[in-house]
Amino acid sequence: MTGAVEVGRILRSTPKSYDRILNFAALLAHEIGSDVVVVGGSAIEVYTKGGYVSGDIDIRADRVPVRRALTRWKFKDEGRLWTRADWNIAVDVVGNRYTGDPYRATTAATPYGPVQIAVVEDLFVKRLAAAKHWKVRAALDEASLLWQDYSDKMDLAYLDRQAATYKVVDLLAVFRKRAPRRDARRS
Repeated sequence: MTGAVEVGRILRSTPKSYDRILNFAALLAHEIGSDVVVVGGSAIEVYTKGGYVSGDIDIRADRVPVRRALTRWKFKDEGRLWTRADWNIAVDVVGNRYTGDPYRATTAATPYGPVQIAVVEDLFVKRLAAAKHWKVRAALDEASLLWQDYSDKMDLAYLDRQAATYKVVDLLAVFRKRAPRRDARRS
């Protein structure tokens, strides 16, 4: 069991926000003894190495042991968010289970153990969905950051399936036009 003092020391000695996300998630996964998946804006922050900054740590994990761990670590329960002001951390447990393909999730190694990160294709498509269906303007900027850095690594068949599921095939087509040679190389 890792105590709050040790967690705080680790986080204070981790200068980069995206490394703090990974280290915190790894410590939490170790503490609860099960997977923690970094999702949403936090995962985008990790993938873009701080090119996008989330402001909180979005995770999917079993809420009951997470609640116990965060309580031991002296976090304040503020409804959906758990906060610890002196660590400048807010944790958003967005659900118990990862909704993307868990076999595609990236596993990042940290000094405190492995941690899973949401699939980049899922993040990209969900940002397109947020832009289209909920009119979140910043979501397209976030999708652009992912496209710029990862479009040549994305699994196009999986991306197409996810875009169809989330009804954003039209927006995906716009992104593909930005880099027409990319699809030609992978077809």
